[in-house]
Order: sequence, then structure tokens, then C-alpha cells
Amino acid sequence: MKTLPDNYHRVFENRQVRVIHVVYRPHEKLPVHNHPATPTVYVYLTDSGPVRFSHLEEHEFTATRRPLHAGEFRLSPGRLEKHEVENLGDIPTEFLRVELKQVPLGFQRHDFRDNKPIDLTLPSVTTEFPGPFVKIERIIKSEAARSNEPSLLIPFAKRGEVTWLDAHRASAVRSHALRITFLPEAK
Repeated sequence: MKTLPDNYHRVFENRQVRVIHVVYRPHEKLPVHNHPATPTVYVYLTDSGPVRFSHLEEHEFTATRRPLHAGEFRLSPGRLEKHEVENLGDIPTEFLRVELKQVPLGFQRHDFRDNKPIDLTLPSVTTEFPGPFVKIERIIKSEAARSNEPSLLIPFAKRGEVTWLDAHRASAVRSHALRITFLPEAK
């Protein structure tokens, strides 16, 4: 956020989570920068083209993220990252980087990617990732059921905004949102 304030800015932070709004403009190249070794949920707010990440770490490698659709997300078990970024597409890519500060590093072995088709016509609450330290639910045109645990609500209609929900608090979702619930192990 200090190195690239036009691309990364903090949206919300508390003891459990830090949310950073990220924008890569069309064909933009970002210089080398670091990210902390924290389990992270990447929530894609817009459709985007491919993005290349050139990692300059002990074992250097380059990976190109495929084009994505708004509403998709990825859960990373976390690791220290040092990389350059290049948006290879003709459209900007915009996402939230949700750093899970209380979840142990490497709590699962591999990334989890949610990229199945989303039906936005039927009201529903579905669990997309079932834990152990966080549960991620997709909420479509429905009141988010009360949770015994605190959670972060990410409404896609309010691109880049988030709402912290204390335990036992519900929130109506008029269109489409993700909810990340922090389970007792993550406290």
C-alpha cells in the first residue's frame, strides 16, 4: 500500500482481517513489491483478462492468471510473495485481497478456487468453502442467516465495500454477496 497506493488501498481492518482493494489498469505493469505471508481470500469484483505474476523469490517463477468473472474467489493458504504484476488484458481487473490475520499459515495445502457458474436469479445461501477456520458462503437475494460467529460481508453491488457483522447479526442481500465467517478455531 505504501509502494503502490494507486493500486492498493485499505478498505477495512480489525483484529481478524485486513481488506485491501486492488486495481490493475489495462496493460499496466507494476514494479516489484511484497505481500505478507498470510492466508488470503481473493474476491474478484469485475470481469478481467489475464494477469501475469513474475515471482522474484528463492525459486523464481512466472504464472499467468486466467481471465476471471466477477463473483469468483480464490482462497490461498498463504506465503510470502515478492513479484511484479502485468495486466495483459484490455480491461481493468479489480478485486479484494482479504488477509485472514488469525488463520494459521498453510492451514490447507493448496489454493481453493471457486469458479463454477453462478445463478443470480434464485434466492439462496450456499456454502462454497466449509472451513476449518473460515466458512465462505455465497448469498443471492436473501437475508444472510444469523451466525454465531463474526463475519465479513462483501456485496458485489457496492464494489469494493465491505461490512463487518458481529456475531448474531444478520444482513439482507438485495443482489449478490460473499460472506466469510470466522469460526472459533480462528479466534
